[in-house]
Parts: sequence; structure tokens; C-alpha cells
Amino acid sequence: MTKSRKLSVVTALGSLTAAVALLAGSPDAKAQTAPGGGSFPGSFLVPGTNTSVKIGGFAKVVGIYDMDAAGGDVVSVGAISLRGSAAYQLHGATRLHARQSNINIDTRTPTAYGDLTTFVLFDAFGQNTSETQNASTTQNARLVYAYGTLGPFLAGQWVSLWADTDAIPESVDPTGFISVMDGLTNRAPQFRYTFAAPGGFSAAASIENPEAEGRDLAAGNFTTSSLGGIDRYPNFVARARIDQAWGHIAATVNYRDMKIMTATGLRTSKSSYGGQLSGHLNTFGKDALKATAMWGKALGHYMADLGTQGGLQTNLALGEAAAPNQYGINVGYTHWWTGSLRSSLDAGYSFSSLDHGILTTAASQNGAEKRHTGGRVNLIWSPVPQVDLGIEYDYARRVVWSGSGATQAVGNFHRLEVESVFKF
Repeated sequence: MTKSRKLSVVTALGSLTAAVALLAGSPDAKAQTAPGGGSFPGSFLVPGTNTSVKIGGFAKVVGIYDMDAAGGDVVSVGAISLRGSAAYQLHGATRLHARQSNINIDTRTPTAYGDLTTFVLFDAFGQNTSETQNASTTQNARLVYAYGTLGPFLAGQWVSLWADTDAIPESVDPTGFISVMDGLTNRAPQFRYTFAAPGGFSAAASIENPEAEGRDLAAGNFTTSSLGGIDRYPNFVARARIDQAWGHIAATVNYRDMKIMTATGLRTSKSSYGGQLSGHLNTFGKDALKATAMWGKALGHYMADLGTQGGLQTNLALGEAAAPNQYGINVGYTHWWTGSLRSSLDAGYSFSSLDHGILTTAASQNGAEKRHTGGRVNLIWSPVPQVDLGIEYDYARRVVWSGSGATQAVGNFHRLEVESVFKF
């Protein structure tokens, strides 16, 4: 989510500070009083303890108008309806919802190793299929983040180490768009260790929750869960990062052993891995250029616009699997017109190959992503720091491997979206 990216920056800086204290062998840590009575801004001290607590979040409503086929509550490029399908004929959908609203609790307790922190955030994107929109529009709560840190160690559900949220431009839609790991897929239960060195250099490694994913010749899109199988090994991610006054740059790698094992006897195994270069450059005033480039094999949800169908390509009945080559780039620029008015321009491109020897039918290729392109532009005004009022235009084009030339399976997507965000 866009607003969650701001939280990630604050939390990351706090973690790095604590890491420096631990590595320096700090013998003690004292709570520093801040406005509100707690140890950090906006927090209060729990009576009888040295734990500071802050309750935050925002109420957000968006208005969506889809000029082509209707999309979901957030932009999902891999789910764009293809030309010629029944869903593609439904143009002009209007939708208002407040599901992006969230509430969070942030705590900090001083220890000899720096602050012990916890952070929990809920939003309203839990699954709900029973309520009609003209009734109460009830939405179930969903756990988004739940983690703790002590010094350089983090454990819990947080943004994957692969996702460089500081390299993604601000947007009205909460997803990071094409060729990034965005708000649709970037939450991962994990164990992470961060080493902070002088000069703005840091290195981190994480062990993250695994789940094999991909597209099968007969079964279509699948995950370990949908197959009723098990994952034997976690995902491994490592990153090196440099932060300076001019901005930051990060190099990240991942490795996944996507072994498929089910009770019905389905067996296949293939490795997935990738590399990513990302960062931002401060240009003029508060303006910034942001970019992400990645390459890999069967990246799946690590390149969010590909999603599950960007994982392995399999014929599970014969135990065959292939890891397609994939690459992509995303570039964005944010310009501040005034101290409270800014615009971001974002464009992306991604490509995924096909193993014609495994996905041999038109039906299986129709959900195998080939190429995504798109762009977005917005204007966001904050009359006061606690309020964002924005408007955004999103365009995306989805191409799958089925067909060619005039019969190529293509879907186009045009969305106009407005937002009102009230933060507390």
C-alpha cells in the first residue's frame, strides 16, 4: 500500500539505529520523551511500564471508473480481461470502496540492545463474497503486518526483503504497478537480520515463507495450497544497500526451491532465482527519480504483475516443469509543484518466456503471461499534512502467449481513480 511504504521507511530506519547500538555493545538504552509522553512522536507511555504505544492509520475512500473491462478494487495487470471474452464487453464500471482504510499499533520498549519494537496493522481487504454492495458493504478485516524487532533482528509478517518500496513512486492505487513487487504480494512471514555499517551501507538476509506457484497444462494456475501439497524449504533473499544524501541504491537476489509434492502423488522440482537493482535519486528540491530493474527465472509473485501464472510452467501429470526467463523495468518520477501539491509519473514493462514443449495447448497458453506494458500519472494535494486528495489515470496492456498477429490474445485497461485519505 502507498501509505504503508511511508511506515516501512520509518521502521527500517529505527531498525538500523537499533542495529548500530547492538553492534556497538550499548550497555543500556533509555526512553527519550517525545510530544505525547512516549519515546517517539505521537506515542504515549503505558502507565507503570517503559513501553510507548502509538495508534495510527487512516480512513480512505476511493472512486473508480474503468473505461474498458472492469477491474478489481486495486489494479491487477495479470487479471485484465482479454479481448473477445465476455467480461471484456462490460465497459464503464463505477465502484466506490473504503477497503484500503487501516489501523495500526506501534510499540517500543527500551532494552540494553536498543528498542524492542512491535508493529501490527489491519485493513479491510479480507475476503467477503456474501454481502451485496447496496447492503451494508461489510468487509472482513485482514492481517497485513505483524512483526517485532530487537536490534538487527526482525521476525514476523512484513514487507519481503525483495520489495524495495523506496524505489516505487507514490500512487493513488495502492499497488506498485508493473515490474515491481508491490502491495498485492509483498507481505511475507519471515526471519530477517540486518547489518548496518558506517557510511550508509547495510546488508540484510531473510528467510521467507515458501509457496510453489505456476501454471499447469491441465490444472491451470496453481499454488502449493491449491494442490493440497507441502513446501519443504523456505525462500532465501539477500540485499546490499547504500543510503546517501543523493538517494539510495540496492542490489537484491533471491532463491526458491519450488519442489511440488502432493498426497495424490504429483511430483516435480525446479529452482527459481532472480536479481534486482533498484533505487532513487534526489534531483531538484523534493523531486525524485525512482527505478527498479529485475531478471530471473519463474519469479512468480516476486514480480507482482506476473503473479502466480508467472511461476513454473508444468505438466504435473508427467512430472515435467520449466522455469521461464523473465525480466522487467519500472521507472517513475515525482515532482512537487508546491509544498503540498505533487505529481508522479510511472511506467513499466515486463516479459515472460514460454516453454512450448510443456504448455502445448491454446487453453494453457491463454493464461501464460507474455508481456505487460503500462503507465500511470497522478496529482495529489495535501491541504494539511493529515489529508491527501488525489486523482490518477492508469493504463495497462496485457498480452498472453495464445494466438499471434491479429488473433493475439490482448487486454487493454484504462482506469480513472480518485482518493480521499484522512490520517490519524
